[in-house]
Amino acid sequence: MKHLHNISAYGSYCFFRLRLFTCFLVAAILFTGCKKELGYSYEKSGRKSTNLVTAALTQSEILEAELAVLSGAVKASGQTGYTGSGYADFVNTTGDFIEFTVNTSAAGPFLLKFRFANGATTDRPLQLKINGAVVATTLAFPPTGAWSTWALSSTYANLISGANKIRLTTIGYNGPNVDNLNFSSNGLKHLLYMVDNGFNQLIFLNQKDPSKNWKISIPTGSRDLQLVANNKILVSHGNGAAEYDRTTGARGWSISTYSGVSTAQRLRNGNTLLGWSRVASGSTPAKVVLSEVTSAGREVARVTINNITTFRLARRLPNGHTLITGDFNNDLKYKVFEVDGAGTVVWQQLLYGGKGYVANRLTNGNTRATMCPVGNLYQPGKDDNKLLEFGSTGAVVKYWGGMTKHPAARLRKFSGYSVVPANGNILIANWLGDGNTGTGPHAVEFDAYNRLVWSWTDFSYAQTVTNVLVIE
Repeated sequence: MKHLHNISAYGSYCFFRLRLFTCFLVAAILFTGCKKELGYSYEKSGRKSTNLVTAALTQSEILEAELAVLSGAVKASGQTGYTGSGYADFVNTTGDFIEFTVNTSAAGPFLLKFRFANGATTDRPLQLKINGAVVATTLAFPPTGAWSTWALSSTYANLISGANKIRLTTIGYNGPNVDNLNFSSNGLKHLLYMVDNGFNQLIFLNQKDPSKNWKISIPTGSRDLQLVANNKILVSHGNGAAEYDRTTGARGWSISTYSGVSTAQRLRNGNTLLGWSRVASGSTPAKVVLSEVTSAGREVARVTINNITTFRLARRLPNGHTLITGDFNNDLKYKVFEVDGAGTVVWQQLLYGGKGYVANRLTNGNTRATMCPVGNLYQPGKDDNKLLEFGSTGAVVKYWGGMTKHPAARLRKFSGYSVVPANGNILIANWLGDGNTGTGPHAVEFDAYNRLVWSWTDFSYAQTVTNVLVIE
């Protein structure tokens, strides 16, 4: 035992020296950064752009449950295999809690891994609260086979910078034995483009090399963006659309002969689909117009859909039909519509509680569509923030987001979305308009299990991000 104690003491000494070295290293970096400018400006095509140079440090730590705040639950050590000096054992089936204090150096999504043992034959779920808000009503702690067999129950959560209160509470079950909490920043870094229609700018965010970040001014009314040929990004604006170089942001081809445009899509034949709308006037009904224009700006085809209002984005399908979102004459029954070349609605799908933004058809025949609250205030049961996936029968087979699922995520209004190429996650623009400026993240990412794994917030850099395009 004495030998082991000496090894432990030596390890602590080495850890102390490592931390001391790390502190000096970080201090040196910060000192160097203070001597140099942390940001710089440059001119690009007559537009001033600012690069923000930032560094993200991965943070990870293990907190012992027996050292946390215990209410009802007690410290125990009767089972084997635990870490530290013991574990927390719940006594009562309802109301007992363990509360950890997690101190973070920066806000963002963190992976929380609770080490536990459950020798019972059924799940013993617990409620998870973070800073007083319920994040998971029933976080699963399934059977591990024995009280001395330990496993991990993991979830992602957004934490604030500084002290965070992480609480596990019994909700009608006796609960598992909880050994510790391992929390870590997940380290996800992306390359993505964003349309910000608040500051009227196109943003390139390179989290792997922030020195390559840029943002440029674009026309008002911009909502849509798409990666097209020749290293270009196609962006819609109120009077048409324009291409921008992916690397430099330099503006190239453009068209500005329309009004009320909200969507632009480059078609397989090289033409560009522009979608614009008109409100009803007298005996003239409201209408959505889909104009196909050549690179020379000549319109070669037009589809008119009458009586559709609240139009946002359009997506042309391989069969020549087009998916749009909206409602009939402002009836507030928001749907996804599939229209043919004559402007006839051939298929429609109700969005269950929310206003639509963009819809896409998958290769398996399912349809995905984003939806968001109708007004500036979320009304439970009436609207929601979700990306829905519908099967052929109209049933929702999967969704990402959701106000009930993510009550502390500050979801405001889902608009455009993008699939992350490397892992298939869903990254969604969280539009902060309608009085929500500065109240939530600009973009959020969910994995296949609808866990929030990443978000991005910078109110000085962006205002209301309406669409995203993830490259990496």
